Amino acid sequence: MRISMDFQESIKNKRNKNKRPWINILIKIRHYRCRIIQKPVMTGFKGGNMRSLILRIVLILSFFCFYCSATAEDSLSAAGSAPAVNVSSEEVSSVSSDKTASDNKEDPVDDELKREIQAIRKSLHGTERKKVLVAYFSRTGENPGVGTISVGNTFIVAKEIARQTRGTLFEIRAEYEYPADYKQCLKVAEKEKAAKARPKLAETVDITPYDEIYIGSPVWLEDMPMPVYTFLESMDFSGKVIRPFNTHEGSGEAMFEDKIAAAAKNAEVKPMLSVRGAITQYESVKLPSAIKTWRTKEAIKRSQEIIDSLN
Repeated sequence: MRISMDFQESIKNKRNKNKRPWINILIKIRHYRCRIIQKPVMTGFKGGNMRSLILRIVLILSFFCFYCSATAEDSLSAAGSAPAVNVSSEEVSSVSSDKTASDNKEDPVDDELKREIQAIRKSLHGTERKKVLVAYFSRTGENPGVGTISVGNTFIVAKEIARQTRGTLFEIRAEYEYPADYKQCLKVAEKEKAAKARPKLAETVDITPYDEIYIGSPVWLEDMPMPVYTFLESMDFSGKVIRPFNTHEGSGEAMFEDKIAAAAKNAEVKPMLSVRGAITQYESVKLPSAIKTWRTKEAIKRSQEIIDSLN
């Protein structure tokens, strides 16, 4: 019975297809809705109701278009009623010229500070024209805390400093070699310290072209090795900047700053860097950032000194 009714309904829709297309569409929608909810609904749609619905839609759209056009006209008229401001080209040019003059005017204090800060940044990146010498004393063989090594602790630090500053490496070494055995080397070092010996160096270097000199050595008997004193006392460090560093296994800085300042006359000695020997051998990946931090802190201190001198 349901199949025959659906068939009759489809025939009826085909007959009315060309007469009332919109009504047919609505009838189909309502018909399928009826099938889903399984309730009988009125499938017919009178033409008068359809015309009334279309008329209402047209009136609503007309009112909406009229409202939008009126709102646009009001906004345009409000914008047009704003008072006009006439600015001559001479006034514009005078304002721009005054602004340019104020921009080009530089404070001499700020200009000097900028130059100094720029120089500090260049020195940090190793791009400044200042020449840097990295002089170091280092020893291989048996060492406390690291055992027997083929590359010295202090040399590892010196090499990284030279890489960051683009400096020249110079090894401070005596004409004779120290024993590879730690105890034997310690005996030699004790005799040299007691006698305040100044061993002759195997090589020398002319420090005249260099502006900054990094000096590093291990800590021997709470002091620097005697060849380092030979290097410091045999050079003229007038007008030079010395940046000391050392390696140790618990001795720390060992007052290297004061000892270097006393030995290198007329030199400006900066704060030092102290590194454990075990770090250089087993955790050398930490060295670049540690050295960079050390140099950055020194640069910040220098910039603060500049600011204080200008105030």
